[in-house]
Amino acid sequence: MYVRESDVQWDSALTGSALAAAPASASSPPAPVTILPRIILNGVALHAITEQRCIEYILDRLSYGRGGVVVTPNVDHLRRCRRDLHFAAVMAEADLVVADGMPLVWAGLLQGTPLPQRVAGSDMISSLSAAAAQQNRSIFLLGGDPGTAQAACEILHDRYPQLKIAGSYCPPRGFEKDPGELQQVISALRTASPDIVYVGLGSPKQEQLIDRIRHTLPRAWWMGVGVSFSFLCGDVRRAPLWMRKYGLEWVHRLAQEPKRLFKRYLVVGLPFAAMMLATAAARGIPYRLTGKKPRPAEIPPSDAARPSQRPAPASFESAAASSKPTEAHHPSHSAAADLARVASLGRLRELVLLGGSVRPGPLATGLKRSVLDLPAGNGATVLSRWMDQAAEVAKLVGIDHLPVRVLVDAHAAEPRSAAAGAYPCRVERDTSEYRGTGGLLASLASNYGDDDLILVGNATQILLDPLNQLLQDLHRTGGDVAIVSHRDGTPTGIMLVTCRTLRLIPNVGFVDMKEQALPAIAARYDVRVLQCRQRTGVPIRTLSDYVAALRALHRSDQKRFDDEALAEDWRSTFAIMEPGATVAASARLHDSVVLAGATIEAGAVLVRSLVVENAVVRRDRKIVDQCVTPGDAH
Repeated sequence: MYVRESDVQWDSALTGSALAAAPASASSPPAPVTILPRIILNGVALHAITEQRCIEYILDRLSYGRGGVVVTPNVDHLRRCRRDLHFAAVMAEADLVVADGMPLVWAGLLQGTPLPQRVAGSDMISSLSAAAAQQNRSIFLLGGDPGTAQAACEILHDRYPQLKIAGSYCPPRGFEKDPGELQQVISALRTASPDIVYVGLGSPKQEQLIDRIRHTLPRAWWMGVGVSFSFLCGDVRRAPLWMRKYGLEWVHRLAQEPKRLFKRYLVVGLPFAAMMLATAAARGIPYRLTGKKPRPAEIPPSDAARPSQRPAPASFESAAASSKPTEAHHPSHSAAADLARVASLGRLRELVLLGGSVRPGPLATGLKRSVLDLPAGNGATVLSRWMDQAAEVAKLVGIDHLPVRVLVDAHAAEPRSAAAGAYPCRVERDTSEYRGTGGLLASLASNYGDDDLILVGNATQILLDPLNQLLQDLHRTGGDVAIVSHRDGTPTGIMLVTCRTLRLIPNVGFVDMKEQALPAIAARYDVRVLQCRQRTGVPIRTLSDYVAALRALHRSDQKRFDDEALAEDWRSTFAIMEPGATVAASARLHDSVVLAGATIEAGAVLVRSLVVENAVVRRDRKIVDQCVTPGDAH
């Protein structure tokens, strides 16, 4: 994510896993929402907290089984965010972003949003380890020059005898480009299973590596610490305390390594720092003239398993120009408003699932059932997974049952799993084919009060992120309408709508929610977009979409993250056979689905295919990327 003063854009390139880290275990108590103050400096959100508060937050999250990432940006980090979208995305998605550099502290003060202190990674490796020792937590040191990680472990253990040293590992140069060497790093981490991982590889390599492999230890906290291992060992002398206090540590480092750091500090760093301070001073002029004392915005950080979402202004067509900026950009925003929003989730009245339809093609013509009845693994269907999500949302909101309304096309097959599931829902047909999504939602909203909320989802998709977490993230944007969008800017179909905004939609005529209703709503109300760098769900429109959705779901199985990737009870491909399907023992299925009533004879091979009811795949036949129907000669 690349954050600017007025908007947020997301890098479309993904590195490493595109899947969410596993959530806390079911035995762990739910983590409470913790509000931390943040400021926006040069387009980057920084948490305005002390080093002690940072440590307390990390250890508190660990007690609830929650992992996370700490980034300690300095001037060079902020400069890099201007030209490296991926690095900006990694930094923006971190759970804690604290200022490691006195120029950042000065800039915050100049613009009227002061930071309480500098929080340096080189200090945190000692202070956090000391606190971790008191709570019986373990640490792992990754990176550094050969021998420095092990030596730093010994020094930390001597200082804090109760500290658990889970291990250390110094990978060879260029390991990140070698899959075998990278697997060695992952194996070492999984074997050690530490609570805290210090990564000393220098920036931006350490931040990029953490983003790439953090899913291997989803309940651990990760922090890039640069050259801190060498500081601990004494291989590199750290600046005296007085130089650090007055922002002159860079002079000390430059004197030690002039050839390597000359360009970074003098040619590039100083001009950027001067520009940053001048910009901050200009931003602070209104506050100095009025005497108003702004405070950092207090924003609840995401407690999602992977911190992939951040609020942004609306960006769909003309709605982008009309939408108001997120309150994260307003220094005067108060914590009370955010707490009130969290409490006001009790105004959620209904989950509306739009049945939609599949695209014309083999899946649409060959399937004799609703796409919502397609299996989604572990005995669930696409629709029953939504019902399970609705049950979790009800628990979050604090009610026994959240009404679920499933809207299907006038001529579409009715989903049978709606009546078979443990969680009840109401299926309704859209008798008018000329109302559009906006018109349908307006009609539903007429049953509720102005401040009531409706959660809307495109039912023809398989969610990869928990719906209750998406709901919380949408709610935290503070918008009257909040929408989840893909990383390419297209909407996912998931939105949280305040009913009063739908009163603007006329009672007659076709009104599309995205193209027509949103621009009109944004002209009068606050419309926000929650942009996601990683996929929150995979839509099912074609056979390839369906297979991709199941594969993404299969790969996000928590066992893959908790256990070894090559464990016997986990396979890289999936095979789903409904009860009532006949599949010969010698048949081989790879990323394929066989529906009830279908027959797969001996020796047949299916790859990325779907076999519908009453279809037969004959002996020794090979089927690839096909939807097999009864009339096909296979």
